[in-house]
Parts: sequence; structure tokens; C-alpha cells
Amino acid sequence: MSWLGRLFNSAPPPPPPNTVVIPDDIVGQLGGGDAPLQTTVDAALRSLIEIRRRAAEHDSEGLPFWLRREAGQKGEIDESLRDRVTQRRAAEHDS
Repeated sequence: MSWLGRLFNSAPPPPPPNTVVIPDDIVGQLGGGDAPLQTTVDAALRSLIEIRRRAAEHDSEGLPFWLRREAGQKGEIDESLRDRVTQRRAAEHDS
């Protein structure tokens, strides 16, 4: 900022295009040690992308969380759901 800008308390200029401003509290949490901030941020973003990629692979079928443990039994899922509905209806009918 120029000395005239500081003199008249004008707002700082916007950052150039394709730059990211990281708040100080997040910079403190990145914990890059002696590594440059660019390296630390790059590693954090790559880690986040990898975590999301792995999560998408495991949830590729879009199954609800209560059926994920049965994902290996592809043909039996429909049958087990039918059995559960039948049992639930029988329990409602008995009460």
C-alpha cells in the first residue's frame, strides 16, 4: 500500500487473480514446521483430495450407511430387505 493510501486510510487493494489469502488462525493450524507455507498448503490440499477420492471409491454405489457392511452380498441385499419388511409388518400385525 502506498504512503498516500496509509495516510488516508484507504482499503488495501484486492489480491491479484489466482491467489489465495489464508487466515492467520488456519496458517497456525497447518503446522508445516520449517517448510515454506506453499509446500505445507500443497501437502494439505493433496491430502484432502486423496481422502475425498478414497471416500468416493468406498461409496461408489451410493448405499446408505446401514447397508454398507452388506455390500459384498450383492444378490442377497434385495432378499434381506424384503425379509426385514416382512418381519416388520408381521410385528406390526401381531401388536
